[in-house]
Amino acid sequence: MRETILMMAWAMIGTAFFVFFALKMGLTAGYGRYTNQAQWGINPKLAWFIQESPAFFIPFYFLFGGLSSTGRILNCIFLVHYFYRALIYPFRIRSTTKSPLLIVAAAVAFCTYNGTLQGVWNSYYQLEEELTYRHLIGSILYFSGMFINHKSDNILMTLRKPGETGYKIPTGFLYEYISCPNYFGEIMEWIGYAILGWNLPALAFAIFTFANIGPRAIAHHNWYKEKFPKYPPTRRALIPYIY
Repeated sequence: MRETILMMAWAMIGTAFFVFFALKMGLTAGYGRYTNQAQWGINPKLAWFIQESPAFFIPFYFLFGGLSSTGRILNCIFLVHYFYRALIYPFRIRSTTKSPLLIVAAAVAFCTYNGTLQGVWNSYYQLEEELTYRHLIGSILYFSGMFINHKSDNILMTLRKPGETGYKIPTGFLYEYISCPNYFGEIMEWIGYAILGWNLPALAFAIFTFANIGPRAIAHHNWYKEKFPKYPPTRRALIPYIY
């Protein structure tokens, strides 16, 4: 079983490179501002709950049958993120744009795959470790990234007043420096998680996260500049002052 989990991790890394180059070549995920309204879709609140749930409930299941106490802690850290994404965030969404069924199905498949990958490895194959400075650094990155991600999402959710439609330029916090601090925070989270775990499945997920949402940050940044002629010229897409 251990070898199977490692093969799954390598497969995720290989898929990450494919996804990265596909997105860099101009492919866009058809949700949010890029949604094709002609496609079959479902309510976005329901869509987010359905697609994120496997990444919470599968590791939660393995949490109670594991052999590694260190891995159990790592699983709990993973679950903190997806408890919010699956059980809180969906009910805070204000968008009424339907989520395409194909996108939801793809997200369910990935979250099932990744939930199994992380849950099984953490529960049965994560090495027992004493606390070190590596764990401190990983924890700081993980929880700092989570804070950035949540605060950035909150700013986006309150951009429009009740009844308003259309898009606005987000301001405040890290939006003064980059177009997608929510993505920046999420990437930071999973880098921190990979440092904490120091294993191939955690690293694979961190790589896939960057490959998946890094190019999307560039696409969002370019969209903002096209949509708003007076978009702040000093803003970068994902990394302040750099990228």
